[in-house]
Amino acid sequence: MKSAILLTSTLMLTCSNLYAATPTLCDTTTCPTSDTGTYVENNPSNCKTYTRNCYKGTGSGTIRIAYSCTSCPTGQNLISTNIITECTSNTYNKCGCTNGCSTTAWTAKSTGYEVRDYCNTTNCTTTKEYRCARGYYGTSTNGTSGCTRCPASGGIYGTTAAAGSTVITSCYIPSGNTFSDSTGSGTYTGNCYYKN
Repeated sequence: MKSAILLTSTLMLTCSNLYAATPTLCDTTTCPTSDTGTYVENNPSNCKTYTRNCYKGTGSGTIRIAYSCTSCPTGQNLISTNIITECTSNTYNKCGCTNGCSTTAWTAKSTGYEVRDYCNTTNCTTTKEYRCARGYYGTSTNGTSGCTRCPASGGIYGTTAAAGSTVITSCYIPSGNTFSDSTGSGTYTGNCYYKN
């Protein structure tokens, strides 16, 4: 009887060693010397200064490294973020814009020009950006000059594949258009690009 109890006791110790508690993402751990082969939160180059904290992964124990900004470049603010949703006690700071700085969609400004608000996320400042509308080419810094309409051929003005073209060779007469000039008349069977 005594030997049976002793055997059971030994078996229980063996099982305890085999089924140790699985680490969770919320458990802190010693950081490895390199980030290679790990899951990294935040890019330290986005911080002015930072700390490096590490957490155990689930199952395989893969380490998650969190770079937490301690200060930000001028114009940016610290934004606190959870390592993952479940780990509300483990957070890191990243740097970003909290002043409403955002980049908007391009909109028509005037004939031949488009404008948008551009957020420079390095310093969280908003500036106006300008470009030439479709069918125009060039560069504009003010939305009133710098863009030129694509030239016409056979009474048909050229166009561009998209807005923002900077060179005249982006202009073309679309396939299927008919023309009539001093050389004759006909139909373009392919896109006809401008040649310098």
